[in-house]
Amino acid sequence: MMIPSVWSAVLWQDKGLTRLWWLMQGLAALAIGLCGVALDLPIGMSIAAGFAAAIFLWVLAKNRPVAWFGTGYLTLGGERAHWQDSSGARIEGEVRWLWTGTSLVGLELVSVEGQRVALWLTQSRVGATAWWQLQQWLRVTRAAEFPH
Repeated sequence: MMIPSVWSAVLWQDKGLTRLWWLMQGLAALAIGLCGVALDLPIGMSIAAGFAAAIFLWVLAKNRPVAWFGTGYLTLGGERAHWQDSSGARIEGEVRWLWTGTSLVGLELVSVEGQRVALWLTQSRVGATAWWQLQQWLRVTRAAEFPH
């Protein structure tokens, strides 16, 4: 079987990633809100910490990061990548691998200008066939990085 030197796929939103993101942000907001209780601060300061946590969640809801929610087209080739989001904006540059696992792959794309885009990929986000192809492509390209 011949593995192509380039892998590409359309990225959609993944409900599992969305739930995970909200869980992480909710826990962070809860931690902020509980700081007042843990530090035995006056009730006014505890309410202010809770209010800050609510603002934190509201800002996050308005500015959902591309890494978790972005849709578009991704092409990977060696240590380079090309990302075009659903609005048509493009970025091309080097890839920095954040995580390569059997259920989750994370990467950061860094352009020549220094612009950074992080993306988390799952089977639900790219589709079953593209996920299988990505796993095969990663095995071949990662094996080339670490010769025996």
